Amino acid sequence: MVRARVERNRAKNVEKILARMGLKPSDAVNMLYAQIVQKRAIPFAVADAGDDYARNEYGATEGELKGFVRRANREIERERKAGTIKPVNSPDDLL
Repeated sequence: MVRARVERNRAKNVEKILARMGLKPSDAVNMLYAQIVQKRAIPFAVADAGDDYARNEYGATEGELKGFVRRANREIERERKAGTIKPVNSPDDLL
Protein backbone atom coordinates (compact mmCIF):
# COMPACT_ATOMS: atom_id res chain seq x y z
CA MET A 1 0.00 0.00 0.00
CA VAL A 2 1.21 3.50 -0.83
CA ARG A 3 -0.14 6.70 0.71
CA ALA A 4 0.59 10.15 -0.65
CA ARG A 5 -0.46 13.66 0.24
CA VAL A 6 -1.83 15.50 -2.76
CA GLU A 7 -3.26 19.02 -2.81
CA ARG A 8 -7.05 18.64 -2.70
CA ASN A 9 -7.87 20.62 -5.87
CA ARG A 10 -5.20 18.81 -7.85
CA ALA A 11 -6.52 15.45 -6.67
CA LYS A 12 -10.10 16.36 -7.68
CA ASN A 13 -8.96 17.54 -11.11
CA VAL A 14 -6.93 14.38 -11.67
CA GLU A 15 -9.81 12.16 -10.52
CA LYS A 16 -12.15 13.82 -13.05
CA ILE A 17 -9.66 13.35 -15.87
CA LEU A 18 -9.01 9.73 -14.91
CA ALA A 19 -12.75 9.00 -14.60
CA ARG A 20 -13.25 10.21 -18.18
CA MET A 21 -10.57 7.71 -19.14
CA GLY A 22 -12.25 4.94 -17.16
CA LEU A 23 -9.43 4.85 -14.62
CA LYS A 24 -9.10 5.21 -10.87
CA PRO A 25 -6.21 7.04 -9.17
CA SER A 26 -4.79 3.69 -8.07
CA ASP A 27 -4.72 2.59 -11.73
CA ALA A 28 -2.66 5.67 -12.65
CA VAL A 29 -0.26 5.08 -9.75
CA ASN A 30 0.16 1.44 -10.76
CA MET A 31 0.87 2.50 -14.35
CA LEU A 32 3.44 5.02 -13.13
CA TYR A 33 5.13 2.38 -10.98
CA ALA A 34 5.16 -0.08 -13.90
CA GLN A 35 6.85 2.52 -16.11
CA ILE A 36 9.43 3.29 -13.42
CA VAL A 37 10.26 -0.42 -13.14
CA GLN A 38 10.43 -0.84 -16.91
CA LYS A 39 12.56 2.25 -17.54
CA ARG A 40 14.42 2.09 -14.21
CA ALA A 41 13.81 5.85 -14.04
CA ILE A 42 11.00 8.35 -13.75
CA PRO A 43 9.22 8.17 -17.13
CA PHE A 44 9.11 11.93 -17.71
CA ALA A 45 11.47 14.86 -17.42
CA VAL A 46 11.95 16.17 -13.91
CA ALA A 47 12.90 19.84 -13.85
CA ASP A 48 14.82 21.78 -11.26
CA ALA A 49 12.39 22.67 -8.47
CA GLY A 50 14.22 25.90 -7.68
CA ASP A 51 12.65 29.34 -7.57
CA ASP A 52 13.55 30.09 -11.20
CA TYR A 53 11.60 27.06 -12.37
CA ALA A 54 8.50 28.06 -10.38
CA ARG A 55 8.73 31.61 -11.68
CA ASN A 56 9.21 30.59 -15.31
CA GLU A 57 6.89 27.59 -15.47
CA TYR A 58 4.04 28.86 -13.31
CA GLY A 59 4.53 32.62 -13.25
CA ALA A 60 4.91 32.54 -9.47
CA THR A 61 5.80 35.84 -7.87
CA GLU A 62 8.40 36.26 -5.14
CA GLY A 63 5.57 36.80 -2.63
CA GLU A 64 3.84 33.60 -3.72
CA LEU A 65 7.07 31.65 -3.39
CA LYS A 66 7.70 33.00 0.10
CA GLY A 67 4.10 32.23 1.07
CA PHE A 68 4.47 28.68 -0.17
CA VAL A 69 7.66 28.19 1.84
CA ARG A 70 5.95 29.54 4.98
CA ARG A 71 2.94 27.24 4.49
CA ALA A 72 5.16 24.24 3.80
CA ASN A 73 7.27 24.91 6.89
CA ARG A 74 4.12 25.25 9.05
CA GLU A 75 2.77 21.96 7.70
CA ILE A 76 6.08 20.20 8.29
CA GLU A 77 6.22 21.52 11.85
CA ARG A 78 2.61 20.39 12.51
CA GLU A 79 3.41 16.91 11.25
CA ARG A 80 6.64 16.79 13.21
CA LYS A 81 4.77 17.70 16.42
CA ALA A 82 2.10 15.10 15.60
CA GLY A 83 4.83 12.48 15.20
CA THR A 84 4.02 11.75 11.55
CA ILE A 85 7.43 12.95 10.38
CA LYS A 86 10.41 11.15 11.78
CA PRO A 87 14.08 11.90 11.10
CA VAL A 88 15.95 9.52 8.81
CA ASN A 89 19.63 9.33 9.61
CA SER A 90 20.41 5.99 8.02
CA PRO A 91 18.74 3.37 5.81
CA ASP A 92 17.99 1.37 8.94
CA ASP A 93 15.65 4.18 10.09
CA LEU A 94 13.39 3.31 7.15
CA LEU A 95 12.83 -0.26 8.35
